[in-house]
Amino acid sequence: MMEPLLSGYRLLIPDMPGHGGSALGEGMRISDFATSIVSLLKQLDVSPVAILGHSMGAMTAIDIASRSDLTAIMLLSASLKPDFGSESPISRAIRSLRDPIDPSGAFLHEWYACAMPVDPDFLMRMKVDAAAMPAAVWHGILEGFAFADLRRNAAQITAPALCVSGSSDPLFGLSHRRELSRAFRSVRSITLEGHGHNPHWEDPQVVAKHLLSFLSEIRGT
Repeated sequence: MMEPLLSGYRLLIPDMPGHGGSALGEGMRISDFATSIVSLLKQLDVSPVAILGHSMGAMTAIDIASRSDLTAIMLLSASLKPDFGSESPISRAIRSLRDPIDPSGAFLHEWYACAMPVDPDFLMRMKVDAAAMPAAVWHGILEGFAFADLRRNAAQITAPALCVSGSSDPLFGLSHRRELSRAFRSVRSITLEGHGHNPHWEDPQVVAKHLLSFLSEIRGT
């Protein structure tokens, strides 16, 4: 939804391993996903690179930035320690997933719940894509989250960071936002009041405005 709003930049938007058209890689931890994207960037040989990620993509971006020379890192609805807890409702719901996953089922309805109105046809397309992922991939990602701790990665990042979050994010709330605001050497933290876990869907123009302003300052224009 934001791509047309970022038309001044060349956008590389790969499917994560095990998602969309990408095959599953060597593992399903954040570090495994980051390794795949780092390898892709090396093959493409593009420079300079600013990285943008949402949720799991934002966590992957933190790992990538800790081992790559980037101009900027931009995070939407991120977390440094995403473990939901083994007995939380969301963990139990993910572990209960079985193939085939119903895109209209209760789990994906809750997973893609938004605090602000979002086009229902767009949300259904997202649910169909998510339902196409095998249940084993969902299970593996959940297990990988339990081991994820990106605090050391964040401390190694020298590129300026932008963290955009929604005040009503049900997955990564205030404690996650506070930890992110302290984690980087150079960081700008923005909380969008009344927005949820998907602010780039809920208000793409506002999110794009913050991204472009941040990038403009980084470039000194």
